[in-house]
Amino acid sequence: MQRKLIFVSLIIIFLLVDFAQLVLAQDELLFGQKHFYTVIFRGNGEAIVYGKLVLNNPNEEPLTDFSFEIPKVSPSELVLYQMKLPLECVRYDYRLPGEPCLEWREPDYAQGYYYYSYRQGRAEYQKIQYTKSGNLYRFSLPTPVEPHKSTAIIVGYAAKGYVKESLGLFNFNFETIKVPSRIEEIRVVVDVDTDLFLKGKRAEVDYGVPKGELALPQAISSRSLDNLVGKIGSYGPLVKEAKNLAPNESFIVKGEYAKSWFRLYLSSILIVIVVLVLIFAGFYFLPRFFKKREKKSDKGEIMTGQGETTAFSEKKQEDKKSNFSDFTNLWVSFVSVLLVFCFTYLLPRLFKEAEKYLSADIGEGEIFVVLMIAIFLLYVLAIFGPAIFLATKKGWKAFIYVLIYEFFWYLLLIILYLLFFQSELSSNIFRPYY
Repeated sequence: MQRKLIFVSLIIIFLLVDFAQLVLAQDELLFGQKHFYTVIFRGNGEAIVYGKLVLNNPNEEPLTDFSFEIPKVSPSELVLYQMKLPLECVRYDYRLPGEPCLEWREPDYAQGYYYYSYRQGRAEYQKIQYTKSGNLYRFSLPTPVEPHKSTAIIVGYAAKGYVKESLGLFNFNFETIKVPSRIEEIRVVVDVDTDLFLKGKRAEVDYGVPKGELALPQAISSRSLDNLVGKIGSYGPLVKEAKNLAPNESFIVKGEYAKSWFRLYLSSILIVIVVLVLIFAGFYFLPRFFKKREKKSDKGEIMTGQGETTAFSEKKQEDKKSNFSDFTNLWVSFVSVLLVFCFTYLLPRLFKEAEKYLSADIGEGEIFVVLMIAIFLLYVLAIFGPAIFLATKKGWKAFIYVLIYEFFWYLLLIILYLLFFQSELSSNIFRPYY
């Protein structure tokens, strides 16, 4: 009888533990962590990583300890801080002396702006001492997190191992920190040093504060550190996001960068050249192949019947005139489109030079009008000039054919540009998150 009671008691305990874990998992689905990263890659393959891990405590007991794993690499200069924000006033009454705030609320650690003008108005950063076991880091929070409240852990480290170099091209494979909890939202912003080119855009980096400031040992309150923390995971040339990561699951961000634009897009340039060569070769050889077959059949017809001299002379006259498959139409239209793209590329530089004269307050209106007329004429010349020139040689139909081919080239080159030179279109748009 006693054994049965012990057995039943153990079953009840296991069921209660499973039920508690299920409830905790459900709470994490609704109140999971939020992680934000800014990763800066350098020309030597090193990565500077800044992370902000927003922790929520769904339990009924204070959260005192935490741990995470940094996969793949062994970081150097790792520093950890616990972030403490003051309460935020959401309702004021300035008629009250001394305490104009009527209602306070808990701070939102997932936001990116930490300046509070009322009361102390500063975020505080407490240094965290940690222990390391392989890639696992354990530590106690300087300030325990009360039930159903939150805090943020600021992580900063340098590491090599995310990047592999191949003939001047750097391929990075960044993996985020693993935590034993569900992550509701994760965002990774990738940037590079100012002398490097990231896939899609040349990026300019603002580190915010010197790297050494994160190594200060005491609890601090710093406007420059607020500025740095506020930028973590906010915006950049390459932004990647994920939702609802399982416990101990990481998020991987891949990409490329190089020291020159040409090396970064070398493979894309070669592919585009091959495509253009195949198009030109097809338009050059296919019409000639079909013409040879037509000539053979025409010779057979001329040998069999009357009027051979007239038919042969008419055929010769038609050959001198332009037709749609004429190879000349193709390359003339291609030159026209290249001129348009060159003018478009040089246009910002032309405006930059014009600013020198416009800023001098000497005939600004006249210079602007002349500049716009010159640009309009250049585009008209580039679009219609080659077509008009060819029409004087081969007739008015050549003019129509060249314009049709120009439309074809515009469409093809834009498609090739979007496919091979703008693989991360959205990352080139400056879009602040907060």
